[in-house]
Amino acid sequence: MKFVELNEEEFQEFVDSRPEKNFFQTVKMRRRIAKNNLETYLVGVKEEGKIIGASFIAEVGHSFMGRKTFEAYKGFILDYHNKELVKFMTEEVKKFLKAKKGLRLIIDPYIVNVSRDMNANIIEGIDNREVRTYLEELGYKYNEFGEQVKWCYCLDINGKSSEELFNEMRPSTRNNINKTLTKFKLNIRTLKRDQLDEFKKITSDTCDRREFQDKTLEYYQDMYDFFGDEVTFKICELDCDNYIQSLEEENSILKRKVEELSDSASNKKKKEVMRKDIENNLKKIDDTKKLKEEKGNVIPLSAAMFILYGDEIVYLFSGSYEELMKFCGQYRLQWEIIKYAADNGYKRYNFYGIQDVFNPQGKDYGVYEFKKGFGGYVEELLGSFILPLDFRNTIYELLRVLKRIIKK
Repeated sequence: MKFVELNEEEFQEFVDSRPEKNFFQTVKMRRRIAKNNLETYLVGVKEEGKIIGASFIAEVGHSFMGRKTFEAYKGFILDYHNKELVKFMTEEVKKFLKAKKGLRLIIDPYIVNVSRDMNANIIEGIDNREVRTYLEELGYKYNEFGEQVKWCYCLDINGKSSEELFNEMRPSTRNNINKTLTKFKLNIRTLKRDQLDEFKKITSDTCDRREFQDKTLEYYQDMYDFFGDEVTFKICELDCDNYIQSLEEENSILKRKVEELSDSASNKKKKEVMRKDIENNLKKIDDTKKLKEEKGNVIPLSAAMFILYGDEIVYLFSGSYEELMKFCGQYRLQWEIIKYAADNGYKRYNFYGIQDVFNPQGKDYGVYEFKKGFGGYVEELLGSFILPLDFRNTIYELLRVLKRIIKK
């Protein structure tokens, strides 16, 4: 085996052939990060001239005592059950980064820890827990406070039609999707680069409400620039006039049914229910007219950013206006992209990060429940690991622990 630096073409060709492939470990991501004047490297292992392992590694952007932190986002890309290869890659990367004044290397492999069902129960299937054990034997330290996503929610699409996927969803989820199509008549618009401020406005509102740190507009613009047709930004909108027309049409049908029904005792209750529905629709019409006066006829409800790479589509960032969630904009966005994935041969849809999986009282458990409504399963990734490269890392870690204690 021989450790080498790779050119972009051979790196990407190898990554595209591997089951661990992901959009973080791509030339496009390397170029986006390099734009910020950070060190980036494409390294790999060759055996008899053939690449058998590779990784994109980047400087994180802060230093400590003159030493740098590097990260292999969702890497390495290799067979983690090939212990000889993992050991060789580790040893060579360690030497390579020490020469670059490295303090530590963070990795978070894009492989499953153990298979789980939609309720996060461990089930028969994949079990890579021995990989974690071996990484720790090689000197990696499990990083409990890793910043990258460890728990995901995924939907298996491979070979399924959009109709099959729809029928496998919860009845309440199907009902909400149907309302966005038949009653609310929501519209999905794909944003161009000069419209990304509309996306940013929604995500900023959501992050402020949920006390998260939003990405910058420049970040979204960079992702648009570097990922091209492998990224899409979509916004879901309510057309007030269309919605009002839908309600008026429904009332016309209800009024006709009321008139057609006889005054028999058996029909009395039916008429009462329909008259109540008419009254509710009239209130909704009045509310929508007020909403139109306040916000205009076409009103943005929700927005989402999706990465389309390899066999999967990843739902990366999103936002919704809380006061407009009754229109189910996020349900419409999810159905739009799930249908697209099924119709275009993708194997899975990755709803991406979930939190509070085992805490029903947690503030983010509702997001997990929302995603469960579409079917699918929990995916627990192996997690984040730190490979110390220099003795100063011990001091750095001690200071991190003290900082967390002080914050408490």
